[in-house]
Amino acid sequence: MPEFHKVASTDEVAPGTVRQYRVEDRPVALCNVDGEFHAFEDVCTHAFAYLSEGGMEGDKIKCPLHGALFDVRSGKPKSLPAVKPVPKHEVKVEDGNVYVAMNPERVKVRTRRRV
Repeated sequence: MPEFHKVASTDEVAPGTVRQYRVEDRPVALCNVDGEFHAFEDVCTHAFAYLSEGGMEGDKIKCPLHGALFDVRSGKPKSLPAVKPVPKHEVKVEDGNVYVAMNPERVKVRTRRRV
């Protein structure tokens, strides 16, 4: 059974917005799409920026660096330059609070070589 962590109250993340939280020392993007909460690793799989800094476009989150879009329901990329999905985390809402169970999969962040 996954371990759930209390992340926020439901009124902290307004519909159409995303916020970053830290769970188990990992960045988690929590977004609200018309009252439905979704959580995923807050790291772009293309350029490793915080997706929460790019904002929402409907049911997609946008990378602030190159504009890649990810579907918040599946984590799958919906536009280039991203081609790999972001790991999704399990979410449950109880008594006005949002809880997240962490997916063990992570975005493998690597540093770019300087030329």
